[in-house]
Amino acid sequence: MYVQRWGPTASSLRVVLIHGGVHTGVCWTTRPDGQPGCAQYLAEQGWTAFVVDWPGVGRSAGTGTLLQSRAEHVVSALVALVRDIGPTLLIGHSFGAAIAAKVMDVAPKHVTGLISIAPAPHGNIAGDRGRAPIPSDQAITFDESAMLRFFCSAPRFPKDSIDQYRRSLCSMSPGVFNAAASGNGSRDLVIEDFAGIASIPKLVVAGDNDQLVTHERSSAVAESLGAPHISV
Repeated sequence: MYVQRWGPTASSLRVVLIHGGVHTGVCWTTRPDGQPGCAQYLAEQGWTAFVVDWPGVGRSAGTGTLLQSRAEHVVSALVALVRDIGPTLLIGHSFGAAIAAKVMDVAPKHVTGLISIAPAPHGNIAGDRGRAPIPSDQAITFDESAMLRFFCSAPRFPKDSIDQYRRSLCSMSPGVFNAAASGNGSRDLVIEDFAGIASIPKLVVAGDNDQLVTHERSSAVAESLGAPHISV
């Protein structure tokens, strides 16, 4: 798994930034208009920020093909990272939030907190159980209309930067997609020990213009995790 470090090397404030589907870690380092992203901001505040690309995605593509990558591979790589760097805050977006929740479940002693932004549901939450799993040989992509509707519709999105933003998107593994509340029997993103993560601070953040992760969906994640739920 590709890991990029930002900020001081010896800070006790550590954070791992986990991107969502059809994105890479670039979403944390560069805003659509080219301005510095969250990683730089956190580094300026004294945090050591670790930006990753999921195994099989972006700069991690050499570790395995996209179609072979599954949620368990992403979780395993992130668990290895947090055990290596020491206790850390996890910030995950969309599918990255569901992955981060599972990392917390597997390695709770190495996680100081979890912030889930517009989270996809982890495997304990009932999703669209009638939906057939995406075929394992079919990568997930967002066409132009889906990109504009789900990612670029907020009033503050820089509309003159859509072409640049489009170039930052990539395909997504069907294995990861199917693991999030798909009803296909996968336990890759199922939280097994809620008692073990009960004392870890958590926060779920919803976007008030989000057309993909509705307020109802993010509320279900917050309720399952026992976390406060806010909209921004």
